[in-house]
Amino acid sequence: MSPPDQTTSTLIPECVRHQFGQLRFGKNLADVPSIITRRATISSPPSTPVKQYNLLSKNFTSRTNIIPTIYENKVLLECLHTKDSTAYGTIRVHNCAFDKNVFIRLSQDEWNTSINIEARHSMNYSHDNTDTFTFEINLPKSNNDKLEPKRFLFAVCLQAMWQEFWDNNQGWNYVLDVSEK
Repeated sequence: MSPPDQTTSTLIPECVRHQFGQLRFGKNLADVPSIITRRATISSPPSTPVKQYNLLSKNFTSRTNIIPTIYENKVLLECLHTKDSTAYGTIRVHNCAFDKNVFIRLSQDEWNTSINIEARHSMNYSHDNTDTFTFEINLPKSNNDKLEPKRFLFAVCLQAMWQEFWDNNQGWNYVLDVSEK
């Protein structure tokens, strides 16, 4: 499923709106008229075009009735959308401690190496004692096909109460495939 054609700043609210149906966040920036400006064209020597890639998520499906799973596992990838070369997501965690750290562990070489991407606190749900965190994964631009990853694997981690809790798609890892535009 691909998100509606909106600006990137509205994708996370769109994801949340998709999950909860009735939530509404701000105006759709796609409805705001744009200002047309003229620019002078300056000829420059031809350059090698930068290849453009898309990120695609094939194995993610939004779950229903997530609260019991969050209480049991403490952390869950709630929503994942891709737009061009960026993936946007929300992580829902059990609010089991005030001090907590939520991040994505991302690998482009089958877990030989990895990096952590911090997620930012977005919303607290006091009625079910959970919090939502958001994250963004950006694919770097490259002209070298050999350096361009074909897919990314990732898992979600909550660090709280001197413990780590993981959501790795029930052992299958979450996958973002890379395809050329």
